[in-house]
Amino acid sequence: MPYPSLYQLLEHKRIKALIFDLDGVITQTARVHAQAWKRMFDAYLQERGKREGSIYEPLRIETDYRRHIDGMPRYDGVRNFLKSRSITLPEGTPEDEPGTETVAGLGNLKNVYFQELLQEGGLEVYPDTIAFIRHMRRQGYRTAVISASKNCKTILEAAGIEHLFEVRVDGVLSVELGLKGKPAPDIFLEAARRLAVKPEEAAVFEDALAGVAAGKAGGFALVVGIDRTNEADELKAHGADLVLQKIPIQNDTMKHTTTNQPGRQQGNTLPSALNKTSELLQGKTPAVFLDYDGCLTPIVKDPDKAILSESMRSTLQELAEACPVAVVSGRDRANVAKLVQLDNLYYAGSHGFDISGPNNMHTEPGGAAAAVPALDKAQEELKERLQQVEGALVERKRYAIAVHYRNVPEEQVSKVLDVANEVLSKYNELKPGPGKKVLELKPNLDWHKGKAVHWLLEELGLNKPGIMPLYIGDDLTDEDAFAALKGQGVSILVGEHGEETAADYRLEDVEEVQAFLKALTREVKG
Repeated sequence: MPYPSLYQLLEHKRIKALIFDLDGVITQTARVHAQAWKRMFDAYLQERGKREGSIYEPLRIETDYRRHIDGMPRYDGVRNFLKSRSITLPEGTPEDEPGTETVAGLGNLKNVYFQELLQEGGLEVYPDTIAFIRHMRRQGYRTAVISASKNCKTILEAAGIEHLFEVRVDGVLSVELGLKGKPAPDIFLEAARRLAVKPEEAAVFEDALAGVAAGKAGGFALVVGIDRTNEADELKAHGADLVLQKIPIQNDTMKHTTTNQPGRQQGNTLPSALNKTSELLQGKTPAVFLDYDGCLTPIVKDPDKAILSESMRSTLQELAEACPVAVVSGRDRANVAKLVQLDNLYYAGSHGFDISGPNNMHTEPGGAAAAVPALDKAQEELKERLQQVEGALVERKRYAIAVHYRNVPEEQVSKVLDVANEVLSKYNELKPGPGKKVLELKPNLDWHKGKAVHWLLEELGLNKPGIMPLYIGDDLTDEDAFAALKGQGVSILVGEHGEETAADYRLEDVEEVQAFLKALTREVKG
């Protein structure tokens, strides 16, 4: 099926959230699981056969594993496979010693073997899925991971991808909540509930037959079968709406894309912008756009304490005397202008919804004012529901609400995100905006920092050959501006934000930003 089909379906069905199975879709642990199951069952069947004077057929990964075990909770897998061999065992308890002749005992032994194999062989992820998840999160899609495995959290942490998912529903939580295993849809429905979306607003990505059937049974808008083992017909027969051997990650026809430029990469692989001012400007005059937090001031726990140093203020003043300079921030425009205290700069607050500048310039492009009533209601509910969560901070801006969880204990982070997403789902006027340890609720409009930069360039008469737009930022929200300047200007990432970036260069920290700005001023002034 042509690659655009997936994105067309996501667009057509108005999908808001994506729910991914872990094994076989995200991580390549399905093979390790299968080997652990085979090792455990083959030894058990051989020993039992000797006792009974019988011969039991060993587990066949190609057929038995996929049909009777894959995608199911561990004890369900034990019970289901043994049934295929006409064997019934006592249930036992989760505390049974590994190898005890009970459903729980055999399941526990399988987990011991799995852990051993995992340590021996390492852990790999499917790069197509990871690239797709990163891309879709940048577009504002909410993401969840589900797994029947009780090792889900450990696996995500080992792979370094736990931050890609707002919600995790795994084998541990399934036991706590009494969720039925696949092909029952319980685990997917719980993930959707925690993402605060209806099943008809979410897509399921599954490689297991039982998982595909579960997605279909749950009434999800789109069930995508990931065919890693050449079973497309069976996946379709079990309910997949679309079957892909590999998830497409780049295509010029994508509608949900921040940029049509290939070549995004990790920030730590970018060349440094230090000592390259002449090379970057190419003899042109710069128009400089900068984020505030993390760029002009270090990131701090309390946003109110992100105070601009007098040294940085002096650096900005000198640069603004030589070329146009704008601060583009998620903060309120009035707030960031008060923090910088320079009258010869332009200020784009609320991600560009509110813009001011010299000579009494002030405008509010993008139409965000219509979302204010929804923001007011959402703010009231968020403050009420999160006031008892240690470290949670609900920061109201003119055209956004920032829910900060940087100071929230790890075990409470999911609760903060659950509440924020649940409140968000009540208002069509709002959409999510991810950031560094913050989830924003902002107007559901096609406007962002990149569009604000283009608006300023046009409004100030800077869209001409002799001008080099230059954007410096550190956050995921700055990626829209990086993408917007591809082929037109230069973008510089400060530090890293954990995702791939469209930036051209990098600077390590605020100190390097200041050194770069000083060098830029010298270059312009000659």
